Amino acid sequence: MLGSPLPIAAFSLVTMSLALTPAVADASHRSKHLPRVARVAKSIQSTLCAKAPIEVVAGAESATFSIARCDGTAIPAGVDQLSVLARPAGASRPADSITALGKVRGAQLAPGIRRIDSRLVERLELAVDHFRKEGQPARVVLISGYRPRSSGSYHGAGRALDFRIEGVRNEALVNYCKTLGDTGCGYYPNGVFVHMDVRDPGAGHVAWVDTSRSGEAPHYVPNAPQSPASADAPDAKLPGLPANEHRESGSATEAPTKTGDGHRFL
Repeated sequence: MLGSPLPIAAFSLVTMSLALTPAVADASHRSKHLPRVARVAKSIQSTLCAKAPIEVVAGAESATFSIARCDGTAIPAGVDQLSVLARPAGASRPADSITALGKVRGAQLAPGIRRIDSRLVERLELAVDHFRKEGQPARVVLISGYRPRSSGSYHGAGRALDFRIEGVRNEALVNYCKTLGDTGCGYYPNGVFVHMDVRDPGAGHVAWVDTSRSGEAPHYVPNAPQSPASADAPDAKLPGLPANEHRESGSATEAPTKTGDGHRFL
């Protein structure tokens, strides 16, 4: 009959149904967004995660730090610290901390010091990762980085490094370098380093062999001289360098770059 009260049991069921409906709807709403939340969480985790630190040696200076996140992108603080180590001979080490330098915007990190291109730092990480041995720290020896007097050079733009990885033969290092796109790779059979630079998208694979010795004019050859040693064999006994030689190196002339008229040297 109209107006008569519902039985107690029926009233309880109606109340429970009304109370549960918003919760069920909310759970359904959340489930639709779970994949997006998971992706965001994974992205944050990847950003916070850093790859294993690398010991970077530049003449008498050295530091151990991470240069890339777990997703392979460069860590700004790592870029700045590498840039300080890759500075030219005439530039003094900044008194400010890496944290303070990180607040500086633009290409110039400090007087006479240019920020190394982050894409080059990412390529350096790829090379280190490729040759990294479990349980052994990676050690990169910088020979030359930013060279402001190298007009028109990738070194002059903070887009090139001359370096070696301790325990890795330079033949093996340059062979790996040549697998990276839009990258310049220079091999110097009579030197102690490999040149790597980052080029504009579409440049493809650019590589060269220069048999000149330190202080000599570049001498490019089509192929590297044959060596009886395996290119993949370890080379832990590389010659040492005097302090600051990494800042004074002038023998790392870059690749002959093709132009419409033939070649020009950078």
